[in-house]
Amino acid sequence: MRTISAISIAAMFAGLAGPPATAQANEPWALDDTTEIQIKFDLGSVFVAGPDRLVDENILADVQAGFELESYTEQNLRWGAVVQLRAERDSGRRAWGGRSGDCPPGFGDCPTVYDGISNRPVRAAMSGFHAAGAALNDDWRFAAQSAYLFVDTGWGDLRVGYGSGAADMDPEKGPTAFRLARADGGRVDLTGLSGARTRNLTSGFSPKLSFRSIELGQVSTVGVGRFSVSYTPEVRDCGVDFCAQEYGPEGLLSPRASGVWELGARYAVNQGDHEFALSLGVSRSSDATGRAGFDGVNTEDVGLSWRNGNFSAGLRGLASNNGVNGQLGYQAWSGSIGYEAGPWLSVLEYAAFSDDLIHTDGDTLQISTSRFVGDDWIVGFGVQQSRRDEPGTTSLGRVRIEREATALFAELGWQF
Repeated sequence: MRTISAISIAAMFAGLAGPPATAQANEPWALDDTTEIQIKFDLGSVFVAGPDRLVDENILADVQAGFELESYTEQNLRWGAVVQLRAERDSGRRAWGGRSGDCPPGFGDCPTVYDGISNRPVRAAMSGFHAAGAALNDDWRFAAQSAYLFVDTGWGDLRVGYGSGAADMDPEKGPTAFRLARADGGRVDLTGLSGARTRNLTSGFSPKLSFRSIELGQVSTVGVGRFSVSYTPEVRDCGVDFCAQEYGPEGLLSPRASGVWELGARYAVNQGDHEFALSLGVSRSSDATGRAGFDGVNTEDVGLSWRNGNFSAGLRGLASNNGVNGQLGYQAWSGSIGYEAGPWLSVLEYAAFSDDLIHTDGDTLQISTSRFVGDDWIVGFGVQQSRRDEPGTTSLGRVRIEREATALFAELGWQF
C-alpha cells in the first residue's frame, strides 16, 4: 500500500527526485534464511522557469526503480543479481549533449567524416554534441541501467551483465544538493545549454565482465584503497545517460567503441577531523566502425573530495579524445562546496567544458539548497545560469555565437 500510494503522489507531481548523498538506506526483505531482496525507487521532478531558457518544457522528471537480490550458498558463498531501470523526461537532447550551433559538413573546419561516398556530419562520442543534422529530441527516454549477476570471490565482486564500467564505479566528486539538477552532469537540462559532465561513460551500460575489489587498509591510519577493472566487448546501448548509436537522422554518424578496457581506483584517508578521498579512472578501446578519421574512445578522469564537519568540497576533471583522430577531444571539469545545517544542505557548484571537435564550450554556475522532510522526501530550490559558445556560419566563414540562459527551479523528490 505504501508503494502504491507514493507512486500515485509521484504521478500527481509528474515524478519526483531522489535525495543527495546522505539518502537513507532501504531495509532488505528476507525471503528465507539465506536470501534477501531489496527494492528501491527514486522518483523525482523539477519545475523550471526562466524567460531566456532555450527549451519549452517546464516540468522535467526522472524515475528509477530496481531491486537487488543477495543469497548465500551452503558453503557460505555470497551471490546475487541487480536490476535497475530508468525513465526520464528531459529537454532537447538524446542521452547527452545534443545539437549545438550550425556547422554543416564541408564548410571550413566543421566536423566531418567521409563514408566513402560523401562527407557526413559527426556526433561526438563522449560529449554527445553535434553541429548539424536533426536535433534528436526525445520527450521520454527509457533504459536498463543495470542487469547483472555477481558473486563474491572473497577479494571482491565479480560481475557479468549490463552495468557501469570500472571507471564509473567509484568516482569522487564534490557535494550537490539534488539528484537531478546539477552543474556537473545534471540528469535534466534546465536551460538547454548544459554540456559539462565529468562522468566516465566510455563503455556506457553495455554488457561487460567486471571486478570490484574489497577495500584494503585502515581509513584513520594508512587509508583504504579499492580498485576495479572491466572489459566490454561491444558498446551499442542508447538509453538515458549515454548513446552509442552509430547512425543518426539526416546522415549523422558517430564513433562507436569496442573492446573497452577500464581501470578504476579510489583511495580515502582521515586525518583528524578531515576526510579526504581521491579517485582515478582510465578507459581504452578500439574503433568499431572502421571509418577513416574515427578512433577508439579513450578517456581519463580524476576526482578529489574533502569533508570537515558540516563543510564539504570536491573537484573533478575528465578528458576524452571524443572517438576521433587529432586534437579534437572533449574536456570537462567541475568544483563545488557545500554546508550542512541540520536537515538543510546548501551548495555552490561550477562546471565548465570544451569540445574541440564541435567547436563549442561553456560553463554552468548553480546555487541551490535542499532539505529532508521525514525519512523519504526531499524538497528544495535554486538558480542555475549557463553560458555556451556555439559555431555558426556566415559568408566570411565560421563564427562563434554566445548564448546565455538563467533558470529558477524547485526540485521535489521521494525515495523508497
